[in-house]
Amino acid sequence: MPDVIRLTIVTECPEEALARTLQCATTNAPSWVRVVSDPEDILKIPNGAKCIAVWFSSRKRMSQAELAWRERRLMDGIAGLADDDWQKLETWIARRRISAAKDIPEKIEDIPQTITPKPEIRNLVQSQRWT
Repeated sequence: MPDVIRLTIVTECPEEALARTLQCATTNAPSWVRVVSDPEDILKIPNGAKCIAVWFSSRKRMSQAELAWRERRLMDGIAGLADDDWQKLETWIARRRISAAKDIPEKIEDIPQTITPKPEIRNLVQSQRWT
């Protein structure tokens, strides 16, 4: 039986979003994460889903995925990540980092130590633009 989806990442570039947020590739992403980039699928995200959005396009030329995300958020029902959710993600990343350290120890310093957002934005539905 497949794992329950506990996190939905909304993006126009799934490979880059997974690399930047969970520090993994699409081939070894956890089964409890769903990455959505198709505008129709974004509009169908169920109410109560915990989501973060990660964007790489410019603000002037938003992708169709980002436009769909804005529309979906207007429908309400999307949940942001709570502090304990961010802590669980950091713990998961740290465990992967420890196992990766055995294989490539020289690159571990390049991995960000924390992904938890600043306190003033923690309870918001997260959307981040990487340039």
